[in-house]
Amino acid sequence: MIKFFRKIRYNLMSENKTGRYFKYAIGEIILVVIGILVALQINNWNNNRMDAKREANYIKNIERDLNNQISAIQAQIDFEAKIADNCLLALQPYNETNQLRIDTTFAIVITSISARRTFNNPNPSYIELISTGNIELLKNETFKNKLINYYEELERIENVIDSNNSSFIDQEFIPAMNKLGVVNTGLVWEDLFRGYSRTFSSPNPLNAKNMERLIKISSKLLKNEENELFFINHLASRETYAKIHILLLTEFKIQTKELLKAIKNY
Repeated sequence: MIKFFRKIRYNLMSENKTGRYFKYAIGEIILVVIGILVALQINNWNNNRMDAKREANYIKNIERDLNNQISAIQAQIDFEAKIADNCLLALQPYNETNQLRIDTTFAIVITSISARRTFNNPNPSYIELISTGNIELLKNETFKNKLINYYEELERIENVIDSNNSSFIDQEFIPAMNKLGVVNTGLVWEDLFRGYSRTFSSPNPLNAKNMERLIKISSKLLKNEENELFFINHLASRETYAKIHILLLTEFKIQTKELLKAIKNY
């Protein structure tokens, strides 16, 4: 094709047809420009098609992550609810008689509510979107803002639970229970690992005679009003923290479902 146009230009020049040559040259330039514009348009169309495909893949992966997130939220709610129930169980005799019932069951309950759980945050697709700058692939600005706000809220809740676990449970509650209570792991590990394919067992390392002695020591310590106040306040606070986590997670689960609906309409 290039040889063909070159031959025409050569013939026009050799025939000294300058006017026609310039007209032809201009026409050839216009043709080249049109060709470039068409090529650019095709390239842009192809890039847009590729971006749309990548956007669709991200949306699909985010939907998967959100479904996983709902499972993680529910698992955390179930754990916190178990803690709150056990706190109520430990406090029930005190609420009825103003006296704690210190026995083997109480020791098991105290051990169980000393546990804490890190809130799982499965969001690999969003992390990739942000780290690579591909968040701009999401063309729907309303949805993009919802997504960003959602994961900012997720990070806030994760930090709240992690901070409460660290500052209260690890640094205050467990030392208080170890100082005034009795640790009995008899049923705790079985309950924590329920549903796992492998069987875990962790029998109480203390024999019945030793447990009886330690329960008496704990009962004697808790007859001191200062120790009683300290112990009861920690038990009540442990229940409060669990219920706060349940409230935060329940509201966040609703947000997650609303975002999933937004994805369906994307």
